[in-house]
Amino acid sequence: MADDGDVHAKLVVETDTFGSRVRIKGAETGFYICMNKRGKLIGKKNGQGRDCIFTEIVLENNYTALRNARYEGWYMAFTRRGRPRKGSRTRQHQREVHFMKRLPKGQQPAHPSHHHPFDFIHYPFSQRTKRTRSSSER
Repeated sequence: MADDGDVHAKLVVETDTFGSRVRIKGAETGFYICMNKRGKLIGKKNGQGRDCIFTEIVLENNYTALRNARYEGWYMAFTRRGRPRKGSRTRQHQREVHFMKRLPKGQQPAHPSHHHPFDFIHYPFSQRTKRTRSSSER
């Protein structure tokens, strides 16, 4: 869970050919987000493999899901606490898979280009609250 404006929270999204296939790289570290054969998210210096390519899927609720190009049906996901989930345990409808894109603070939308810097913000929704019965209902 990075603070808003943290240098490690800034991501660079590079398009891979055409359509909605992208590579995601940390702006500060230069490492690409990839998925290994066990579904674990890892960082690689060279992001050329299919395991480092994700397909952006815009969902009905206007969130974005990122499906791995090599391992079909596996999505990038993070828990409420910001820890990555294994891709093999993810499905498109899960909240942990839903992301929103936004520009970094102070930047205005610019002309489309090959590199789109923005933060992927994962909103884990509010924690579920327990319903308590009032003493009169007991």
